[in-house]
Amino acid sequence: MDDAANHSPDRAGLILLAHGSRDPLWRQPIEAVHQLVQAMQPGLPCMCAYLDACAPDLPAAAQSLIAQGVKHLIVLPLFLGTGKHAREDIPRLLDELRRQHPGCQFDLQTAAGENPRVTSLLAQLAIEAAAGTEALKHTDFK
Repeated sequence: MDDAANHSPDRAGLILLAHGSRDPLWRQPIEAVHQLVQAMQPGLPCMCAYLDACAPDLPAAAQSLIAQGVKHLIVLPLFLGTGKHAREDIPRLLDELRRQHPGCQFDLQTAAGENPRVTSLLAQLAIEAAAGTEALKHTDFK
């Protein structure tokens, strides 16, 4: 379907950016986030991208979205914190993409792990794990 909304000047797209790994099992949680985004927002152009060891990389994902008519690219690093990649490598890559695509807007979001909701969920998971371990101590497996 080729309608005007798909080619509006401010059409946004999302890149879920992760570190990357040669191990396909490592990518499953990243791809699961992508699938949930697509299920929850089917009209939102969204791609996974990786810094290392697997494809697509950030420039390839950006190019793919731009080819779909996206002019506003939002990059969400799926990292737990703002380490060297988030502080230096990703901004450098985005600066290069801005030079290559001056008609596009690139917005870098804070690392997902620094979102208070993610921190809260991780704390909840830790507490549940501890409670589960405590419960196992009191279980008789005979």
